Amino acid sequence: MMAFTAMIEGGEYGNSINFYGVFKIGSPMSHLSVTGGTGKFKSASGFAEVRSLIPSGQHVTDGAETLLRIIVHLSY
Repeated sequence: MMAFTAMIEGGEYGNSINFYGVFKIGSPMSHLSVTGGTGKFKSASGFAEVRSLIPSGQHVTDGAETLLRIIVHLSY
């Protein structure tokens, strides 16, 4: 299970987007729900595609230290 808030810097107000869902270690792609946010993303909804970016030479991905690529599909 994964829940986190992404802070968006810049602009007049502090904006953030909240995410919640299951990140499947070893899976090519997982989906997370957008559960709201703050600032201009207060009523945000949508989903995010999450993929692991595994460096060449890395054979074990236990999820403890994994770089993620997150693509967000959002309506607000």
